Order: sequence, then C-alpha cells, then structure tokens
Amino acid sequence: MLVTISFALLFFSCSENSGNNKKVLEVVTNSQNIFSIDDFYNLGFKKYREYDVADLDGATDAVFGFWGPDSFSRKEYELRIYNSHSEAINLGEKLAEEATGNDAVLKSSKSSWKEGIKDRRTIGGPGAGGGGRSGTFPKYGNYAIFANVVMLCEGAEEIALQVCWDLIDQLSN
Repeated sequence: MLVTISFALLFFSCSENSGNNKKVLEVVTNSQNIFSIDDFYNLGFKKYREYDVADLDGATDAVFGFWGPDSFSRKEYELRIYNSHSEAINLGEKLAEEATGNDAVLKSSKSSWKEGIKDRRTIGGPGAGGGGRSGTFPKYGNYAIFANVVMLCEGAEEIALQVCWDLIDQLSN
C-alpha cells in the first residue's frame, strides 16, 4: 500500500512539472488597478456602440467594439466597467454568465439586461457544402472579470477565454 501511494505521489508530481508551462486562464482575476474605458481606447480598442447603463446596476460604462493585436486578428468584445473588482463580481458576473456560452440568453423577453442584446447574437447559415447550421447563435462564448472590468469575448466557449486574455495581457503591460 505504501509503495502504491509513493508511486502515485511521484507520478502526479512529475506530471505537474513535465515542462508544460501553459498559463492557466482564470475567469475571475483581481488586480490592484482600476481601469476606465479610455484605457481600452488607448490600446486601440474600437467602439461600435456605447450602451446606456441606466439599467445595468453599478456599471459606469458598457461598450461593444473590437480589438486585435493586428488587423487580421480582431475579435469583438462587450466591455462593462464597474467602480471596483467586488462590484464587477457581485453585480456583473451573473449577467455575464447569462450572456455567454452555448446556452446564452439571446431573447430580450428573457434577458435580465436587454441593452445590446442584438449585438450578442451571430447569424449562422449553411457552410460550404451545405453542412453548416443555420439560425441565431451566441457571439460570446465566455467572459472574464479582470479588476473592475467584465468582458464578454467572441468565439466558441473553448477559445473565448483566450480571446479575453489576449486583451487582458495587453492591458496589463
């Protein structure tokens, strides 16, 4: 029994340090910084639309736009700015969960915050050879909360968190 436990501990400790330095992408990350929408504009974030935040409790700004490290890698985002990290979590996380992922709420009659709901949809049609799906689908596969910012990020659930972190990494530098 002792040999089995020792082997298991050795196996797991080696597998954790097997040279895989892949960064763990967190959905919620605190920072000592407080960001404004101007911080994103200074990175080259381009605004399509600014939303009315009267019904978005605690938010100071909400913007739909795009950013990318180059003109060939641009993705769409919805940024929601709060006064603090705790407000972003307490007031913004539930709404971010509702607006992202494969089961995102895309009908205004069911949405908790209706502003910008049309921008959270993407239309799909038949792909090459007729194998695609048609209908309305969620644009934002995931979200991240970094400091006082809630960001909804374009892409399938599996890659959208990386899309969020591409922007967060740029903001952090």
